[in-house]
Amino acid sequence: MYASDKKIKLIAKGSIETFRELYDSLFPSLVSFTVQLVKDTDEASDIVQETLLVYWNKRNEFKKLDGVKAFIYAVIKNSGLNYLRSKKVHSKHLMFIENNETYYFKDKIIEEETISIIKNALKDLPPRTKNIIELSMNGATNVTIAETLDISINTVKTLKLRAYRILREKLKNHVYILLLLSVLLLK
Repeated sequence: MYASDKKIKLIAKGSIETFRELYDSLFPSLVSFTVQLVKDTDEASDIVQETLLVYWNKRNEFKKLDGVKAFIYAVIKNSGLNYLRSKKVHSKHLMFIENNETYYFKDKIIEEETISIIKNALKDLPPRTKNIIELSMNGATNVTIAETLDISINTVKTLKLRAYRILREKLKNHVYILLLLSVLLLK
């Protein structure tokens, strides 16, 4: 297809056939252009397809071929750069995990197990006391907890101390969790 302003106006009016012709004529050269940016043929094809779809959705905004081409190249450039940034971030994260694999997964397992042990210990607390402990573990201060639950600050302190005594007994075989709880609860 020889693209022209006239054909762009037909596309703006919704001519799918004319859009298909434009798509077929531009696609190979746009993919070639995009491959130079992203260095990945499949990703380049995806970016071009998405770009042409974006153009189709905004077709009413264009009356001239030059405007369409400028728009398409700008979208491809931005999409390609976003892809490269994303790939770089994912690459750095993957490299971190690979370089610290033992520690990374060990930390994640310990974290999940610790949360599981704490949740299990909390389930036997009275509902209000459990609620206070959960709020406290999420960083809420005694004043905030008192205001949230509409109780006195002294009630919050008393229930936290009772809970800590109960949890200390339940978790006596998990010293590291007791240390964590003492930091969280005795603020």
